[in-house]
Amino acid sequence: MTIAQQTTVAAVRTLVVQHLNLALPEGRPAEDDDLWKLGMTSLSCLGLMLAIEDEFDIELAQDALKEATFQNLATISAAVDAVLN
Repeated sequence: MTIAQQTTVAAVRTLVVQHLNLALPEGRPAEDDDLWKLGMTSLSCLGLMLAIEDEFDIELAQDALKEATFQNLATISAAVDAVLN
């Protein structure tokens, strides 16, 4: 994982914790933790998506707007990095 990807993951983790109101230990959720199983709903996912677009000043592609993209920190970060790069 590159430094840029680590930075993306860290920023996405912060947004996930803020927008999903998760009470987890520091450093969690892990990159591969299933956010849907941790309690994310379609409404909280929408809020998270908008926060991610605002934070990174991007617009996610239409084909990225699916459940699998928001499965975990790694998939979200990959979608963000795809737009940034």
